[in-house]
Amino acid sequence: MRHVMGKRRPVSRRLLLSGLAGLAAGGCSLGDEDEPLAGQARGRVVLLRGLANVFSTGMDSLGEQLRAAGYDASVHNHLDWRDAAEETLVRAQAGDLPRPFAVVGHSLGADDGIRLAARVGQAARLADLLVTFDPVLVGTVPPGPGFVRNYYQTSGAWGRGLTAEPGFTGVLENRAVSGDNHFTIDKDPTLHREVLALLEAQRARMGLAPARRRRPIS
Repeated sequence: MRHVMGKRRPVSRRLLLSGLAGLAAGGCSLGDEDEPLAGQARGRVVLLRGLANVFSTGMDSLGEQLRAAGYDASVHNHLDWRDAAEETLVRAQAGDLPRPFAVVGHSLGADDGIRLAARVGQAARLADLLVTFDPVLVGTVPPGPGFVRNYYQTSGAWGRGLTAEPGFTGVLENRAVSGDNHFTIDKDPTLHREVLALLEAQRARMGLAPARRRRPIS
């Protein structure tokens, strides 16, 4: 299924990215190996890094924090979004997908996170939560995700809010973030805490048990 994701950025920005695109070819594994969770997962979170796994290390630290909080979280290169979507659909069909299901991405990972959430949301209404950190080329959200939070910086070229495409029936929130740029917004500990709060709020909306009291995320 092909999704039209809205207008592209100007050619000059695309050329800036395409000039570095070859760097990503060597960093496309479907995810890092993680130790099994101690108990039942509180939800499933797919995190997508941006270009070449270089500029989105905040996704790694956020993934570690989410796993410490009991979520089945894994980090992938943005180019793996189709494989991650297929894996999600297979797990859901087998009854093995923890809910809520969330997608989190930064930069090109945010772009492909939108595509991933749309794919699984339209196929099986699985995309409970989508969190994007400063998308680059994609500016609209198709039908599929249930709740969308977009964080964007205001000090650089790419920062902007997202808009909903026709047929989108979820909730879309845009949050402008001052004090960060495109290369630091994904590492902001305050935003990491907000992502965990969004997951817990989604669990509450779904009637799932609240988290036990844990040490705050630093």
